[in-house]
Amino acid sequence: MNDYTTDEELSNKIKEWWAKNGLAVVMSATLAIGLFGGFTYWSSIKNQKAENLSINYSQLLVAFNENRLDDAESLAHAIIEFDKSSNYALLSKLILAKIKFESGNTSSAKNLLNQVIIEGKQIELDTIARERLARILLQESNAEDARLVLLNSNLKPADRSLELLGDIYQEQGDLKAAGKAYDEALTNYNNIGQDTRYLLLKINMLENIKAKDIK
Repeated sequence: MNDYTTDEELSNKIKEWWAKNGLAVVMSATLAIGLFGGFTYWSSIKNQKAENLSINYSQLLVAFNENRLDDAESLAHAIIEFDKSSNYALLSKLILAKIKFESGNTSSAKNLLNQVIIEGKQIELDTIARERLARILLQESNAEDARLVLLNSNLKPADRSLELLGDIYQEQGDLKAAGKAYDEALTNYNNIGQDTRYLLLKINMLENIKAKDIK
C-alpha cells in the first residue's frame, strides 16, 4: 500500500502542531491546576511522559523500516496502551494498520484507520487515515465506499489524494471525472515538485481507453 505521506512526515506534523499550540495547552493546564507547585510537578511528569513516547515512537519507526514487524507491532501496542489519548498513539495506530494490512488482516487495519479518522481530526491525521482506508477499499473492489470515505475528508484542490480519487472514478467507469481528478493531481504535483511519471502513465492509459470508446 503506497502512501504519499510518510510516517516521519506525520511525526513532524505533531511537532509543528505542538510548536503552534503548546503554549495554549500549557496555559489551560496551569489555570486548571491553580498552584505553581502543582503545575511544576505536572509539567515535569508530562515532559517525561512525552519524552518516553517520543523515544518509543522513534524505536517503532526503526523497527518498522527494518521490517522487524513483530517488534514494531509490540512497540505500537505499548505506545497505545501507555497513553491512548496521545498523538503518538494515533501515529502508532497508522503504522499498526500498515502491519495488519500487509499481514493480510484487512479487518483490523480498517478498524484502526477508522479509529484514527474519529480521533485524529485535531492534528489532521484523519485525512491521512481516510486516504489509506480508501486505498484498502479500492483494492477490495469497493470503489463506491472508497469514494465516500475519501470525499468525506473535505478534499481540497491541493490535496495529493486527487490521484487516488482519479483511480476510484476510473474503477467506477466515470472516465470524465477520472481525467479531471488526474489533471488536477498533475497540476498539484508540478507545483510541489513531485515525480509525475507514474501519474502521466495513468493519464495516457486513460486517454487510450477514451479513444477506444469513441471508436
